[in-house]
Amino acid sequence: MIGKKNMVFGFFYFIATLGLGIYLAKINNAPGVTDAQKSILRAAHAHGNMESFLNIAIGYLLCRLQLNRGLAQVVSIALIAGAALHSGMLYLGGLGYRGAFALAPIGAFSLVLTVLLMGVGVLSLKTVD
Repeated sequence: MIGKKNMVFGFFYFIATLGLGIYLAKINNAPGVTDAQKSILRAAHAHGNMESFLNIAIGYLLCRLQLNRGLAQVVSIALIAGAALHSGMLYLGGLGYRGAFALAPIGAFSLVLTVLLMGVGVLSLKTVD
């Protein structure tokens, strides 16, 4: 089923964001960690939580709605890629891999595209009385 991989990814990604939250609590007063790094990691934590929820919710909808199969596949892949490339790259950037920041806008665009495509898919559903 198309949406299952999104739900599984979403649950595991949420566990990863919980781990980041624990890491953030430990480095709060750690020497050598800049305020900018903490700020970036907080943003990654918040966005990761939202993107894991989006994967779970949209994955559930993909399982339940009779969307066009091709459209559902694109939505599914774009949503997972969007989460990994958006908040995932913020994680890496906050941990010191500065080149990762270049991919974060691609992930954000992928998430916006996902929501737009999901809207198109829902609008194309036939109403059953």
